Amino acid sequence: MQLLKASLVVVLLCATVALYKHLASVQSGVNFLPNRSDQGAYRNFAIDAYTSNFQYTGGRNRMPLYPWIQALFYSPELTNEQYFGRAKLINTWLSVALLMLVGAAFFRKFSRMYAAYAMLSIAFLAFVFKAPFFQAELLYYSLFGLAFMLSIETLQRPSWRKSIGVGVLFMLAHFTKASALPALLLFASSYGLLFLLRWAGNRLDMRAAGRLAAQALLPIGVFLLLLSPYLHESRVVYGSYFYNVNTTFYVWYDSWGEAKAGTRAAGDRVGYPDMPAEDIPRLEKYLSDHSTEHVVNRFRRGAERLLAYSCYLENSVHLYGYCSQVGLGLLVLAASMLLLAVTVPRAVIWRQLPLCWYIAALFFAYFMGAAWYMPISGNEGARVALVLLIPFFWTTGLLVHSPQVQSLRISVSHYSLSVVTLVYSLLGVTLAHEIVQVITFRAASMYGGK
Repeated sequence: MQLLKASLVVVLLCATVALYKHLASVQSGVNFLPNRSDQGAYRNFAIDAYTSNFQYTGGRNRMPLYPWIQALFYSPELTNEQYFGRAKLINTWLSVALLMLVGAAFFRKFSRMYAAYAMLSIAFLAFVFKAPFFQAELLYYSLFGLAFMLSIETLQRPSWRKSIGVGVLFMLAHFTKASALPALLLFASSYGLLFLLRWAGNRLDMRAAGRLAAQALLPIGVFLLLLSPYLHESRVVYGSYFYNVNTTFYVWYDSWGEAKAGTRAAGDRVGYPDMPAEDIPRLEKYLSDHSTEHVVNRFRRGAERLLAYSCYLENSVHLYGYCSQVGLGLLVLAASMLLLAVTVPRAVIWRQLPLCWYIAALFFAYFMGAAWYMPISGNEGARVALVLLIPFFWTTGLLVHSPQVQSLRISVSHYSLSVVTLVYSLLGVTLAHEIVQVITFRAASMYGGK
């Protein structure tokens, strides 16, 4: 019987991978322009990395890790078109490996039903559209998701090894796309909240206080230590350790046209832009030049456009199908949180405050950051916000697998059924509908690089 079950699991896994690979190859036919959506820039980065023996670290717009990986598969005999085709295939297999890694974490942590539901949603409603692209997104989403998972585990059951792992994973995510540092700082801030709660409860002696401080700072130290060669080069060439044209300059413009005519035209990718100091975009200048109403409206309009382009507009290139599952998942989250609020003792909830703060602050910060960046990204905010997809399913899994939620059951005739099992069986039907949509027309018609 065990052998039969194992054989069935292997068959299902192989069939799922085969379907994923087939749909990715179909989407590859849609992605036939090698310079569209930053792919030409990543190709040039990888070629420069290869020819410089991996000494080239980029112009501080794109980070090195992904193009360095693709450079391993470059050969001077390849034409740009041939290398583009090879890179798409490499990225597809890389996405399979990343899904296997993330999936292993889900199946280790959660029930098989929920883990299968979550991974099928992630794979077929997001990853498969971006698999045959010469882009860093899937590597970034996966590393960020794994860092988020380990962060949660560390806050629940701290250990030195986990703290080091958090620093390593956030470093790798940041070395893929320069957007992981805020999450690491939020993680450290949750330790600060934990420190305050234990101090207020008189449960913190000097030794415990030192241990908490060290566990909060260790991931940051590991992050900075491993990135130090890159940060030093940024300081020498560009004048700032964390110099990145997107987060240093472009985020403080109101449109991509302004950014192109501003610091980009002034050479921000070869050095610090050659323009008057008073014209350099920065937070203080933006706030002095714009009213509070403008700032609030930019967030509001960005959030509205982000949701519209991802979920509502019929002709949007972002309608991969994940919005239906996220929307239904939010209902499950809300119901689970309400149940926990009325059944869990206040003292227990109070002890979970640092963890709740970390999760809520991270989702808010990254969603609003994507909304703020919409005018610069040309409505590609969904590409930025999708980094939250793996953390969303992980957070949902944590809540629905709490003892209070798992204990809910309904009785029909002489049968007793878990409410969670029933809910995710119904959600599985909606997921199957979305996957059928992907198979029948989305993979062959939607452009996944946006």
